[in-house]
Amino acid sequence: MENKYVIFIDIDGTWTSGGKTDPENIIAVEKARSEGHYVFFNTGRSKAWIDPTHLENTPHDGLISGLGSLIEAGGKTVFERPVPTGFVFECIERFAKSSGTLLICGDKKVFSLNPLPYFKKYNVIEIKTAEDYKNTIGNEKIQKLEFFDVPVSDADRQFLKTTLNIYDFGDFKECCHKSCSKSGAMDIVLKFLKIDAKNSIAIGDSINDIDMLKKAGIAVAIGNAADPVKEIADFISTDCDSGGVAYAINKIIFE
Repeated sequence: MENKYVIFIDIDGTWTSGGKTDPENIIAVEKARSEGHYVFFNTGRSKAWIDPTHLENTPHDGLISGLGSLIEAGGKTVFERPVPTGFVFECIERFAKSSGTLLICGDKKVFSLNPLPYFKKYNVIEIKTAEDYKNTIGNEKIQKLEFFDVPVSDADRQFLKTTLNIYDFGDFKECCHKSCSKSGAMDIVLKFLKIDAKNSIAIGDSINDIDMLKKAGIAVAIGNAADPVKEIADFISTDCDSGGVAYAINKIIFE
């Protein structure tokens, strides 16, 4: 397996732009897999929040969702670390009266306090209290929490940090279980496949991709990536909407 690579690809801003994927990306991924390389999507989105059209036309070997909180390989779950149910209840109670939006993202459902109008077209379940959540959660496993324009005080931040990692983008914050990360998920996949980390390629664009890129044998920043991502990259590709994934795969593996 010395010559085989595992390619880890972020979705938003890397694989898709405006919800669309450049056909060249799909062709490159199919070619890589036909020659024995592995392709995993490694996204911050929870599984329930992934638009199936983003991936349904692309054969792949596995999916890492929720910032590493759920790993599926070969059609099986190989790792799962949801946010504890009790802690989710505490978060709802703590932020229920906030003017912002709290998104509670699971593997099958997405719940929201004060959902943004944009979310109305998706199957987001609106809740107003922790009791509402208890009545609708069922056996749902929550992969991450997302905060949109929610005022987070220092005390709130310390509360969240007891259980969660926080990726802070200012008005937007995303949080997963503190034992999870995109890079940690890569470790699990590489051990599962028995492939050395030096034979891994990570392709991303956002701050939450930095740990993934640092872990990889070859770190690729898409052309539209944030500057801090480009600064740590071994290779800077073309933009997402110009076949950036395909350009990187073709240059690194096939040329």
